[in-house]
Amino acid sequence: MAVKKWRGKWVVDFTIDDRRIRRVSPVQTKRGAQAYEVELRTELTSEANAPGAEPAAEVPTFAAFADEWMQTYVTIHNKPSGQLGRGDTLANHLAPFFGNRRLDQITQREIEAFKAHQLAKGLKAATVNRHTAILRRLMSCAVEWGVLRKVPRVRALPEPSGAFDWLRPAEAGKLLGAAKTMPRRWFPLFLLALRTGMRRGEIFGLHWRSVDFDTGRITIEVNNWRGQLGSPKSGKSRVVPMTSDLAEALREWQQHSPGEVVFAKADGGVYRNGTIANEALNRALDRAGLRRVRFHDLRHTFASHLVLQGCSLKVVQLLMGHSTVTMTERYAHVADDQLSAAIESLDGLGLGADATTTEA
Repeated sequence: MAVKKWRGKWVVDFTIDDRRIRRVSPVQTKRGAQAYEVELRTELTSEANAPGAEPAAEVPTFAAFADEWMQTYVTIHNKPSGQLGRGDTLANHLAPFFGNRRLDQITQREIEAFKAHQLAKGLKAATVNRHTAILRRLMSCAVEWGVLRKVPRVRALPEPSGAFDWLRPAEAGKLLGAAKTMPRRWFPLFLLALRTGMRRGEIFGLHWRSVDFDTGRITIEVNNWRGQLGSPKSGKSRVVPMTSDLAEALREWQQHSPGEVVFAKADGGVYRNGTIANEALNRALDRAGLRRVRFHDLRHTFASHLVLQGCSLKVVQLLMGHSTVTMTERYAHVADDQLSAAIESLDGLGLGADATTTEA
């Protein structure tokens, strides 16, 4: 997508038929700007696709173009995890449905039928939206490469607000207490997750050179995906200050760490998956008498604790590394719960046993 920030605003900037199109998106989010670009391209190519217009010559089938797109676009512009995800979606969802249809035969009606088919299989709306987003990106590339004249409009399915689990402060304390009874690495690792909101891959990709005890800051710039070290999910590094208890725990662990990676295998190498962390978390939760939560829920816990302490969503966004504050707004309900609890504390206040009422 030719979408970028310009003077603080999301704009679309692309060339079509030797004309440069540069406009401010009416919806000021990256996703909104991407959708606006698709609408603009459709509008500007409507004349070429009017009834009676000649069809594009040698339009490839979906399957043929998908293979080319994977080889010449996805492998260059996406990280290994993104390549795997797109390849899986193409092979197991999009290609089986659209099969040998030519790209110009994939209409909005066909796309709606695909969404209905996926929902009937029991897939969630968010999953189907990810599938159609990949379809839209593929067809947009076909337009940019001159293979297709337009992209049909792709409407996103409404998604329910994302529910997540998180540990309340007392529960987090119980988890950390249980971790202290386990092998030495697990207490600093769980504390790192709870105090920084780092993703599991970011934790297992963290190098000691990124931990600055002098300034009390951690630079998150590497992600470990199946043993491959790359950039974080957002593609950008971020800096998170260390609490004093975290700094103390990491200093102590550094004396026992076997390599340049903070949490490495016994031989100093990086872990190839996070199963060991999931299993250790389950053991710690069981020892603490807590319900089982996912490792990623420790990240949710970090953000929720910040909101409980009165941090603004903008601050939480920066610390979490979210690309937009929309992703952070899911934590707003934590503050709402706190407000409800505050109001409930007023229940019966000042109404003793001898209290009487008078008419106004």
